[in-house]
Amino acid sequence: DKDHSLYHQFSEGWGTTLSNSHIWRIGMTQALSEGAMYTFVFMWVPTMLSMDPPGGLPTGCVFSAMMMAITIGGMIYPPVQSFFSTYLVSKEKAPELCASFVYLAAAVSMAVPAFCLSHKAFEATFVSVIVSFMVVECCVGLFMPVAGTLRSKYVPDALQGAILNIFRLPLNAVVVSGTYATDVLEASLVFKLVSGCFLAAALLQSTFLFESKPAAEVATSTKKKD
Repeated sequence: DKDHSLYHQFSEGWGTTLSNSHIWRIGMTQALSEGAMYTFVFMWVPTMLSMDPPGGLPTGCVFSAMMMAITIGGMIYPPVQSFFSTYLVSKEKAPELCASFVYLAAAVSMAVPAFCLSHKAFEATFVSVIVSFMVVECCVGLFMPVAGTLRSKYVPDALQGAILNIFRLPLNAVVVSGTYATDVLEASLVFKLVSGCFLAAALLQSTFLFESKPAAEVATSTKKKD
């Protein structure tokens, strides 16, 4: 009986995902961004060690600074969304614009180490790279709450568990591909791929901004179907 209920929920999740473009776009956007983030986690230590900073690399201090950057990102999410809803778009579209901005900022920040590692003569390379790492961690802190906001807006509550598990498949595919790439490709190329994943997430997320149908109406219709 329990197995039948789980099977029913999973099949309902697949059916809802395939029939609703908002859900699969949200799922793919978040799979791309999280996959890029996990690939970055495998990259930051060997990348910074390879740059041979003076006095060595205090990995503990850098890790602590990154955790602080994530915390700061989470703290500034409410004022950032408030700014977007006040000056740029309607309150309904603010989370979508905020997510697009965050993914784009993460893509730009990952392009910095890709450029620096490709051009070794570039001055202040180590400083530029570590600053870009802090920026992407701040973006991680920002897209955690915005991702939750968008899931609650578009994904039916009763099917969230099943639908999130469905998008573990593309997420794991991105992570496996990214971690394999760290072993066989140059670091600069891996960062280009990470930046590309964030950029793809930003472009996919931005499609929500050009829809004429109000987000609240879309969410209501989705939940009614459920």
